[in-house]
Order: sequence, then structure tokens, then C-alpha cells
Amino acid sequence: MDVLRTVCREQVTGVDISTGMLAVARERAVRPGGPPTAWVRGDARDLPFGPAFDLVVSFGAFGHFLPGELPGLFAQVHSVLRPGGRFAFPIGAPARPGSRGYWALLGFDAAMRVRNAVWRPPFVMYYRDFRLGDVRRELARAGFSVELYALPEFGRRNDGSPRCRMVVATKPGSAE
Repeated sequence: MDVLRTVCREQVTGVDISTGMLAVARERAVRPGGPPTAWVRGDARDLPFGPAFDLVVSFGAFGHFLPGELPGLFAQVHSVLRPGGRFAFPIGAPARPGSRGYWALLGFDAAMRVRNAVWRPPFVMYYRDFRLGDVRRELARAGFSVELYALPEFGRRNDGSPRCRMVVATKPGSAE
């Protein structure tokens, strides 16, 4: 939020379904100056706004949505953006099959599935399911045009591809 407050002019709004996460965010966002900040408890699958935003960003939340929820999630983001508005978020390259990272993520997913089979309520956190091809297809289906930008500060894989990209999905129309 502090970074967004340095680049936004009118207002910055943080949304989370968790009251606890909003409390942590309020606590950490302490930089003075910039536009006012609003904190809203809400579900990204049912956002409580009309088309009021020029920019929507997300960092690390997508593992909390099942693949079947992406169409509704992206439709909600599309609905809260003004014409020409952008939805931006980073996406990491998948771990190579057989690598330590691959096995670590597979183990984490397995542990979460066991946890959710045993404890209620379930807690969705499956980061392997957020794949670039699926994301691009669902963003386009929601009405966005999609551009990808390499984030070189995160390095490159052995094959030269970026370890991380920024996805920028733009709602058609012109920004006023």
C-alpha cells in the first residue's frame, strides 16, 4: 500500500476477506503523505464496487482461489475497472519438473489437501494451479487484452526465459 500511495493520486483501496489481514495491512501501511487509504472487508469473487478504479493489483492472493473460480474472479475485477483500466500482477515461472522447487510445491499442495480433508473449514492455498496459459485464456474470456512484461530483476531460467513476468490486463475503452 505504501508503494501504491506513492504512484496513485486520488485514493488507494485495500480489499481482503480477512479482518485479521486488513488489521495487519493497516498496521504496516504507515508511510505519511499520498492519497487517502481505504480498507474494505470484501470477497474478490463479489466485489462491493462499481466501475470505480483505474488500476487493480494483486500480490500473492491467487493461490487462495481454485482454478474454476478464475472466470468469476476476473469478471469481478473487470466490473470494477473504468474503461482503459488495468489489472496488474506478477506471475512466476513454474518450477521445472523434478527440481527441488517442483517437489517442494508438490509436497506443499499435498499437505494442504490432507489438511483440508481432515480440518474444517478448508483453507485454499494451491499455488501450482495458477498457470500462465490458463490465466491468459480466462483474462481474455473476461474481456481483457493481455500483455506480459519480463521482470529481469528476478533473473532468468537456464533456458533464458524470465523467472517472473508482470501480467497487465487492460479493460477495453479509453481512460478519461
